[in-house]
Amino acid sequence: MNPFQIDRSGSEKGGNHRLSFFSFLLLAFLLSVFSFCKESKPLSPEAEAGRGLYMANCIACHNANPKLDGAVGPSVGNSSYELLEARMRGEYPPGYVPKRQSTAMTRFNFAEAQIRSLEEFLKQ
Repeated sequence: MNPFQIDRSGSEKGGNHRLSFFSFLLLAFLLSVFSFCKESKPLSPEAEAGRGLYMANCIACHNANPKLDGAVGPSVGNSSYELLEARMRGEYPPGYVPKRQSTAMTRFNFAEAQIRSLEEFLKQ
C-alpha cells in the first residue's frame, strides 16, 4: 500500500470514535465559552458614572465585580446610599452589622451625586 494512501478498510479501530470524542469535546468547550458571552444591558449614564468612580477608587481593595469579595474589602454589590455615604466618612449607618470588622476603608469626599451614581452602578 502506498504510504500516502488512506486505508478505508476499517483496520484502524477506534479512529472514528476518537474523532467523535474530540468533536464532542470541542463542541462542549465552544458552548461553554459562548454561554458566558451573553449581552449585558447597557448602563444608564448615572450608573456609567458610578462605574467610573468604582473602577478608579474602589477596585484596589474591592473586587472589580462588586458582587464578589475583594482581596481586602467585602462585596459591595447592592449597597444602599446610606451605607455608602457612611462608609465614605469611615462610619457605619446606625444598626448596621458590618460584613467584616475592619477600619481599613479609605475615606472619600464624594459629593451626594457621586454617591448616588455609585449606588446606581452597584445595584446593577
